[in-house]
Amino acid sequence: MEPRFQTSFIPKKQIGDQSDYSDKIRETDIFSLAATMISIVTVVLFGGLFFYKSVLVKQIAKADIEVNNARSAIQPEMIKELIDANSRITTSINLLEKHVATSNLLYILGDLALKRFKFNDLTYSIKNGVPSITAQAEVQTFNALAQQQDVFSKSEYIKNPIFSNIALSDTGGVKFSFSSTVNFGAISYKKVLESLTLNE
Repeated sequence: MEPRFQTSFIPKKQIGDQSDYSDKIRETDIFSLAATMISIVTVVLFGGLFFYKSVLVKQIAKADIEVNNARSAIQPEMIKELIDANSRITTSINLLEKHVATSNLLYILGDLALKRFKFNDLTYSIKNGVPSITAQAEVQTFNALAQQQDVFSKSEYIKNPIFSNIALSDTGGVKFSFSSTVNFGAISYKKVLESLTLNE
């Protein structure tokens, strides 16, 4: 038999294993595809964020204009004037409610006093927020003293009247000490004004 010579230089078998080469290409393709996808997603996200930022800037500018328009419509100077006026009115009301008209107490005592009832000394004071009066007074008889005590005890303005130190005076009358608390309505300037307004 004759020896066979190879007439072609092209190998009949593959030099290397083709499967290794295609696996490397596939791995490279997968990594390239993943990198490309990540790049595309990053660009899309960046574009979306840029668009969102521009939308937010426009919304903030629009809201700022609306706030300025609303602020100018509200007129802050007018609101400040109204707040100041409200503060003055509230202070005036508080002063009026706490203001005392002691002259009204004298009118009330004058109306309640019987004929020939005489105050020798009258003291008005406020202790712990409660107005009170103490007096040295004189009437002609013990009977007049009993009547005066009855009148004071029935009064809505004189509270807890106490008659003490009852004795005969040098003129033949009956002298005594008197003390009581006073209903705040009797000395309240507000009540006096209200009664004057109702009488008109």
